[in-house]
Amino acid sequence: MSNTIKISMTFDTVTPESAEDGGTADHGFASPGGWTYSIADYAFRALVAKDGYAQALASMTPAPLEFADAEEAIEFLSKSGPFETSCSPVCDNGHCWLTQADGDEDFGTGAVTRLSFHLSDVSPAVHREIIEAVA
Repeated sequence: MSNTIKISMTFDTVTPESAEDGGTADHGFASPGGWTYSIADYAFRALVAKDGYAQALASMTPAPLEFADAEEAIEFLSKSGPFETSCSPVCDNGHCWLTQADGDEDFGTGAVTRLSFHLSDVSPAVHREIIEAVA
């Protein structure tokens, strides 16, 4: 385990049509600049066909953000909430993640995109501290 806290971001987009089917219209990885890397589109499927799923996924995954300590990670995350947690109550195994409770809505199409934040390279105690501070 390193001294830094790493946070990876993913996204999912739900449209009125995909909601009827109980799914998402798009999903994949996100970066802080607002870039999204879909793993549901034709480009990703073509990459999987060429290189295999594991290699395609690795090539589409942006580097995680790195923070020096829990306080710095909490400050970053607090600007993106409010959040729902993947576990309730927050688990002690360090595998919970945070998903925005309110996503960005495209009022023209009705599509809603929410970001999720996944912590890694952190002890379960620090993981829990961060999750509880922002959830």
